[in-house]
Amino acid sequence: MHTISLSRVWERYVLKDESFVWVRRFQKPSNIDSGELVYLVAEPLLLGRMWLNDNSLRDLMHEEHRVCISWSLCQRNSLAFCEPGLPDGNSMDWMAAVTSGLLPSERIDLPIKFGKVVLKID
Repeated sequence: MHTISLSRVWERYVLKDESFVWVRRFQKPSNIDSGELVYLVAEPLLLGRMWLNDNSLRDLMHEEHRVCISWSLCQRNSLAFCEPGLPDGNSMDWMAAVTSGLLPSERIDLPIKFGKVVLKID
């Protein structure tokens, strides 16, 4: 089993209502052997509030903190979530604002309050 941390170097965007959206870009792991599966683990973040490549992970969830993303990975990937409490945080309206390039942002490590976000190759 390999573990790849995704807790470093996130882009934090500030929305008009001063809430935050977090985006982490990463490449498809190159060390995947045939038959191995890639899982995204996010504790204590709820995967149901996260999107991989603009697709909700809620539809892939079998466990609260772990989801198999092997078939959803591209060569370049984008993982995103809005902070809990964001009004209508389950819609993708905020993603259009993020991808417009007009929002202020900064590159920082994911705060410890969000716990760990890792890829597990099993």
